[in-house]
Order: sequence, then C-alpha cells, then structure tokens
Amino acid sequence: MDGLKMDFLSSKALEDKSSMEKISLIIDRVKDGDILVLEGSLSPSEEAELIETTMREIDVDNFVGIDIYTLEKDEKAFLGLSKRRTVGLTIIGPANVMRTVKKKSNFLSMIAEIGDSGASVH
Repeated sequence: MDGLKMDFLSSKALEDKSSMEKISLIIDRVKDGDILVLEGSLSPSEEAELIETTMREIDVDNFVGIDIYTLEKDEKAFLGLSKRRTVGLTIIGPANVMRTVKKKSNFLSMIAEIGDSGASVH
C-alpha cells in the first residue's frame, strides 16, 4: 500500500541536537517527501536558517521547497488573568505536497497531495 510518511518528533528528540543538526535532519526527511510533526517549534533563528538553507537547495525537478505551519495553544498566566501563546506543534513538509485548507491560531486543517505532486510514497 502506498501512502505518505509522517514522522512525529517529541521535543526531547531534538533538544540535544545543534541547530545545524536539526536543520539537516528536517531537510533530509522533507527531501524524501516526508512530513514532520514537531512538538514545539524551532527558535526564530533556526527557522530563518532552515528557510535560507532550503532556498539554497531548491531544485525545481527534485526539491521545490518546504512549507512550515505552527499550531499554537493558549496558556493562562498567573491566576488566569492573562493568556500567552505558545507553540504546540510545528508541521514541516514538502511545498508540493502540503495544502492548507483552513488555518487559525488554534486550528489547522491540511491536505497532503501525493498523486502528481512528485512526492515519494512509502
């Protein structure tokens, strides 16, 4: 049976890796057509480096880039007086596969296209 591979990585799986190790891991898996779901998020500098590295590696025949989506959660502060937003999940995948249907700060509906997208199937 053919399908799209999704890897779910806990924050613990990435915490001991350097920024470049995280970026290499993400790009290698996304180039293989996989979608990664990360608990939490990359730092702003890591996300910027990921985008910069991706732009350098784009090859229209084999790798068209990545899409990154974050799903936030609200956390109540002391005594419930104010809320702050934290990232609950980050979803990273090939740009030619991921299609957003609906996105709000706490809701994400997504379709992954594997037919003629050029994505590898597992």
